[in-house]
Amino acid sequence: MKLVNLRCDFLNCPLAVTNEKPIFSWEIESDESNSYQKSVQISVIDEQENIVWKSKKQESGINQLRYQGAKLQSGQRYYFEVIVIDNRGESASAKSYFETGYMSHADWKAHWIEPIPLPQLPINPLSQAQDENQAMMAALMRGEQVQMKLEEEILNALPLEPYDPTVRFYKQFSCQSKIKKARLAITAHGIYEAKINGQAVTDTFLNPGFTTYDKRIKYQIYDVTELLTIQNNFEVTVADGWYKGKIALGRGCEYGEIPGLLAQLEITLADGSKQIIVTDHSWQFSFDGPIRCADLFLGEVYDANQDLPFDIRNSQKVIVKDIPDNHLEADNQPGVRILHEIPAKKVWQAPNGDTLVDFGQNLAGFVKLTIKDCQPNEEITLEHGEVLDEKGNFYYVFSDTNKAQKDVYICRGTKEEVYQPRFTYHGFRYLRITGGDNWKKEQFIALAISSNNRQTGEFQCDNADLNQLQQNIYWSQISNNITIPTDCPTREKAGWTGDVVVYGPTALFNQDMYAFYKDWLKSIRIEQDEKGHVLNTVPLIKNYVQQTFNGSLGWGDVILTLPWQLYQTYGDISILADNYEAMGKWIHAMQQAAYEMPNDFNTITTQKVDLTQMNERQLDNQHYLINTGFHFGDWIIPSVVNDQGFTDGPTSSFLTMNYADTSLLVSICDLYAKISELLGQEDNAQQAADYAKRVREAFTEEYVTEYFRLGQEMQGNYILALKNRMVPENIALIFAQRLNELIINNGYRLDTGFMSTPHLLDVLLDYGYQDTAWKVLFQTQCPSWLYEVKRGATTMWENWDALRPDGKVHNCSFNHYAFGCVGDFLYRRVLGIQNQVPGYEKILLSPNFTCPLNEVSGHFDSVRGRIEFHWQRLNNQYLISGKIPANIQATIQLPNNEMRLVGNGVFKFII
Repeated sequence: MKLVNLRCDFLNCPLAVTNEKPIFSWEIESDESNSYQKSVQISVIDEQENIVWKSKKQESGINQLRYQGAKLQSGQRYYFEVIVIDNRGESASAKSYFETGYMSHADWKAHWIEPIPLPQLPINPLSQAQDENQAMMAALMRGEQVQMKLEEEILNALPLEPYDPTVRFYKQFSCQSKIKKARLAITAHGIYEAKINGQAVTDTFLNPGFTTYDKRIKYQIYDVTELLTIQNNFEVTVADGWYKGKIALGRGCEYGEIPGLLAQLEITLADGSKQIIVTDHSWQFSFDGPIRCADLFLGEVYDANQDLPFDIRNSQKVIVKDIPDNHLEADNQPGVRILHEIPAKKVWQAPNGDTLVDFGQNLAGFVKLTIKDCQPNEEITLEHGEVLDEKGNFYYVFSDTNKAQKDVYICRGTKEEVYQPRFTYHGFRYLRITGGDNWKKEQFIALAISSNNRQTGEFQCDNADLNQLQQNIYWSQISNNITIPTDCPTREKAGWTGDVVVYGPTALFNQDMYAFYKDWLKSIRIEQDEKGHVLNTVPLIKNYVQQTFNGSLGWGDVILTLPWQLYQTYGDISILADNYEAMGKWIHAMQQAAYEMPNDFNTITTQKVDLTQMNERQLDNQHYLINTGFHFGDWIIPSVVNDQGFTDGPTSSFLTMNYADTSLLVSICDLYAKISELLGQEDNAQQAADYAKRVREAFTEEYVTEYFRLGQEMQGNYILALKNRMVPENIALIFAQRLNELIINNGYRLDTGFMSTPHLLDVLLDYGYQDTAWKVLFQTQCPSWLYEVKRGATTMWENWDALRPDGKVHNCSFNHYAFGCVGDFLYRRVLGIQNQVPGYEKILLSPNFTCPLNEVSGHFDSVRGRIEFHWQRLNNQYLISGKIPANIQATIQLPNNEMRLVGNGVFKFII
């Protein structure tokens, strides 16, 4: 027996822990079967080898324990040792370490520094857009005739802020003696790249990431011991990033107009003394340098002729700013790294004469370009796109906008030059290159970036299309986990909450997402408004001026669904406690939304009501239904199309909001009741359960016809009603039959949007319609998962009809993971790995053997170790095998429904 994968706060050897009571976790490896932990003890010692905590011996199988020792000190390394005794009396131990960040704001000695500002627009376009929208809404509420404008129309009519070069901050310093240890704490208003003596302090990108800059600013800590010498040059380049750049619909300066830097380098010398280098008045700055423009959406302009060392003679003194530091927080999630390098598959000339490059894989990142024998000042332009048009030409709907995804390299004129952007990223498979000649595929490498969340899952089967679907899901996941979870890596790069509501379970199978999602949940709580609304994008995209006042059911539900999913996967109940207050606020806000009575001014759904024709009970029912305001409903239903024949999201909302979102209201109340009970909040649990019961009654009485059908017949409405037990069981059976009929009448094709798609196949299986479920899963006609695969997709599409059978291309994203939520079903119901107790203490291996596959295999790296499982159909028998890690108890449900306890270890049998 041995202990592996020791972690602190679910991270390996973190350098910036500020949690006063971090949690330690470990895994057990054993060659023996049925090996279980019987006791555990943890010791923590500081750098001076003092014991700061020694836990009591815990007689249990828990694989995580929270620190309960002396107060942790800032900037220290702590070592922890875990000692485990198993059920055979064998013991094992292992050690690891963590380091602390700044436990107090008083530990910061550095000051924010800024350059002398470059000219910006006299009035910020964001404030103009906000003012125009507010004036429009106020006139509407006064009953005036108003020409309504969408936020995009308002913003596109306003000017753009200037595109500025990056700013370089610089300082020289000397170290007084031999260096023992050095740690750099750093953040920026913008995104930074820090170098000491010409060497990058990290291999991560886009730091400090997308954060709610006016409410929390994250700093990173790096070990820079090996970079320092006696004489040192410290240079930090800061680009606009999310702070000042033109994000989403914005025209620039979302959070501020001036880039800034905050850095503190603490050096421990051999004699034990300390030397601290901070940002202050001694720094210089310059706007000279090779990066003449850097924007996350437009791209980067790089002039190799200006790639020169920092010139102090042509620099100026920085401005020191007195900015409150109470928003500073240590960053404790994996940084953005290059995860995959994809060589170009081909270079060719399109029908219209453009030179194009195909990497064979849609991704998020940038291109590493090798240029040979270029001319001085020659411009090479790289334009990035996800698909080709129906004629085979380059296509990107935003090519001529401020979201053009265009990088420009200005050559120095040498035999070979290499360019790789550092302050932008794009969503692309294809490249259109202008300038240069005689391009070869060997000159192009696509670098796929993502927050470095460890891959934990794998699914394979004997169907190539289903395997490709799993790959498409994975690639969309890594493409849209770049400092925050995003909807797409192209036009928005926004933290849409609804996408995570539906995709979260799949994400947690594919990657270790605990630290990543925990950090984002903190932003969600900070952005929650005073009414309790969880906003639709987090961090809030302020230029979505018409979406900054209210949240939507299904989207804001993430404050309940995501902590619950994390608790189930990792077993750490603190994630529920941390978010519990915010959950209650959201529940209250949505109950208030339901309570509002519909009228001519607050009802935009297609399902109108006439209060004058209602009796007392019907009127009271209106207080428990979602029939006012705007909610997204079952967003993007394939049969709901616009004038061009493409899927229409807003109309999907108007059609389904009443039914879908009333079901979702019950869903969050049920979940809140469960969480409340776990946390000992019995009164809240009972109130939520009682409220959900009353909503179900109102739903049944108002939305179910005398023929036991829904008044608005959409597949998704039935799915959500069945999933959330909205009607009595006798009606539910009729609903399930009707759902099955609707699917069959649609040619065994789904017709579901964001909120219902995750539950479609489960509902069909649970009600006994296996044949329909499998036909939907393996469907290859549009709309379906495998239609995308057949059309050559390498990521998930935002819309089911993003590329129509007639070749027409929709103006939507081709890298959008929401409909990849089927991945969770593949792991649970096809491979068969099902969690039974939070933290995978007990599992059920239960594939649905009616699935028309002959072989399925895969694994999941749980918090207790890797679970491997394989099943294969052999004529009338099944070969079943796998390996369960120590300290997990596994049961297998066999094809004859017999339950067989296998415990843990290696197993293999034929049945």
